[in-house]
Amino acid sequence: MDIDRNPWRRSRDSNSGGGDHRRDDPGSPPGRWGAFGRHSAQPADFQPLFATLSVRHEICERRLPPPLYQRVMGERFHAMPESVRNMHRICGDNGASGEATVVRGRSLLARLIARVMRFPREGSHLLHVSFAEDNGTERWTRHFGDRSFTSHLSQRDGRLSERFGPLRFQFDLPSDAHGLEMHIRSWSVFGVPLPQSLAPRTRAREWQEQGRFHFDVPISLPLVGLVVHYTGWLEPA
Repeated sequence: MDIDRNPWRRSRDSNSGGGDHRRDDPGSPPGRWGAFGRHSAQPADFQPLFATLSVRHEICERRLPPPLYQRVMGERFHAMPESVRNMHRICGDNGASGEATVVRGRSLLARLIARVMRFPREGSHLLHVSFAEDNGTERWTRHFGDRSFTSHLSQRDGRLSERFGPLRFQFDLPSDAHGLEMHIRSWSVFGVPLPQSLAPRTRAREWQEQGRFHFDVPISLPLVGLVVHYTGWLEPA
């Protein structure tokens, strides 16, 4: 059964005379109030407390847009394996956890690039990926042991766009019943397009194996060779 982890965003507004304060709770469905939902506490339970304070408290809910990959891929999204679809529906909550094996390039330049990009160290790591959504852009933070790196994903010109700091890449997402691949179609730095002949070489893959989401991400550069290659599995945490 598919999971639907991110249909709602709940905002809490309060005003205590010192200005408005808003806090968003992504991924919290109707009928729950953040972490208190598991104890069946409802907003009405707190009204007697608020009545004694000079505080205005309001809870607003809005439905989040369809997941980014679903918007980019359209109907092809639904043909992929269940665990692949579910991984791209997670937003907020506890993210996803698993394991990864990392191989680094051997050249001095490859190691320098990997360090600048904050790619994980070589070896086996516990992996946690957290997801957040804001106005159609997803933020993915990948924690490999004690090291992490973040990218921002969005839709541009009908393609998936991923940004690492000043670097931006646009991908095609060929897919079938086994999973998907990511092929770089263009890239830029500070918004300036760069030659495709100098683009990183990668053919990232996502698939399902024994009911579990698996990934394989090799990254190399012309004249440099392999920079980093990480592969592993994830499950919703």
